Amino acid sequence: MEKLKITILYDAVEDKEKVEAAAKGEKLSLTYEQVSQTLTRRGHKVKLLAAGTNVQNLAAQLEKEESDIIFNLCEALGGVSQHEQKVAALLELLGKKFTGSGSIGLALAQDKALSKKLLSFHGIQYPKFSVMDAGQVDWSDDLKFPLFVKPLNQDASIGINNKSIVRNVKELMEQISYIHTECKAPALIEEFIEGREIYVGVIGNERPEALPIIEWDFSKISEGIPKIASAEAKWDEESEAYKAPEVFPEDIPEPVYKKIQGAAINAFKALKLCDYGRVDMRLVKKSELQTENETQVEEKAGGDEAKKAGAGKGKTKTSPEKEDKKSTPRRRTPDKENPEDEGMEDWEFYIIEVNPNPHLDKRGELAVAARRHGLSYPDLLEKIIELALERSR
Repeated sequence: MEKLKITILYDAVEDKEKVEAAAKGEKLSLTYEQVSQTLTRRGHKVKLLAAGTNVQNLAAQLEKEESDIIFNLCEALGGVSQHEQKVAALLELLGKKFTGSGSIGLALAQDKALSKKLLSFHGIQYPKFSVMDAGQVDWSDDLKFPLFVKPLNQDASIGINNKSIVRNVKELMEQISYIHTECKAPALIEEFIEGREIYVGVIGNERPEALPIIEWDFSKISEGIPKIASAEAKWDEESEAYKAPEVFPEDIPEPVYKKIQGAAINAFKALKLCDYGRVDMRLVKKSELQTENETQVEEKAGGDEAKKAGAGKGKTKTSPEKEDKKSTPRRRTPDKENPEDEGMEDWEFYIIEVNPNPHLDKRGELAVAARRHGLSYPDLLEKIIELALERSR
């Protein structure tokens, strides 16, 4: 790759966070520093530009930029993630070449309800969902417990905690209230998928390709800890979930593996993403889930018999709660006559979220999957730049 003049654009709040961490004796490894150091070692002339909240000043700074490409790492402005697409829109208005998705793709992906509707149009499977904003239901499927509640338009697992999985109306209303008051966002309510957490990186534009699947393996964490990518699991290094390993799963049959990768590519294209992205999914092996459900039913039946036996001894008789039933997500039954459904009889997967411009930390899922694919971290960064330049010609 020829040597370029590259400006790395990032949210100025990151510098403030670094200073605050240093005051506590902590050291932050910021993504923009990793990208800058890596590209500099590759011989490129790199400049850093911290994006402040004064839009007029930012526009003036960007207008003066004479770099060959702007490496856009601005996932927020002033720490507000909802401004991410506005930064891309500003770059577009100024006619600048930049890496990553444009304002349309960023806006579509950030509104998780709208993105699911687009996925539905393209025949891509996702959990049933509803949206509630300040007491008003904006959209509603017919949902069954357990449910998963999170902010409609946040990323980095903001608003996702150990109470995000709810199993009755009381828990549901408490979590909706939490999202409204603490996250200042509408609540997205999905049927919870009991399954494995998998991530599929996608790189490209006209002919995007899927990277190897990564699984965040929660199988060995203690009972009672939710097997979800919560904020604690992502950021609290002392938590048990944080220590759960990310692996390259080897038990997924090849037809299923390819189907998952194909769905990731289709989702990437459906939301008009550019250059690189990551698709988060839940993978279900139905025979394993059925065995688990049968065990739960047997345990529950035993418990109900015990309750009946004790009803005459001063104990309260209770009936099974409907909320304990497993979810019945939006699904398409595999067609044995359809070659595309080969091997899918025992497997289902659901797209949970589509992430444009995912975290580019060298230890992140995208970089790790790229290495498995044969792209080193420096090669990955240069590949993203090449894709952006090709798209801009």
